[in-house]
Amino acid sequence: MSSSNGHDTSMLTAAAASGGSASRPSPADRFNIDCEGPAKRALTLWALQQRFQRLNDYYDKAAAEIRASLERAPPR
Repeated sequence: MSSSNGHDTSMLTAAAASGGSASRPSPADRFNIDCEGPAKRALTLWALQQRFQRLNDYYDKAAAEIRASLERAPPR
């Protein structure tokens, strides 16, 4: 269905017919706590922390090597 200005209003009509429940969760769904969720997030955060620590160590080592090579370079 299109309105007089050419915009498709079929989605608006469907949302109005369903009471707009597609855009907002019900109160029961909002307060339904997933017990595994925090443990999964903690594991994900731990894995990210380990990855970032390895990257940080790599960049520190690379920066130290660059500084050392600059100190060894003959003056111009």
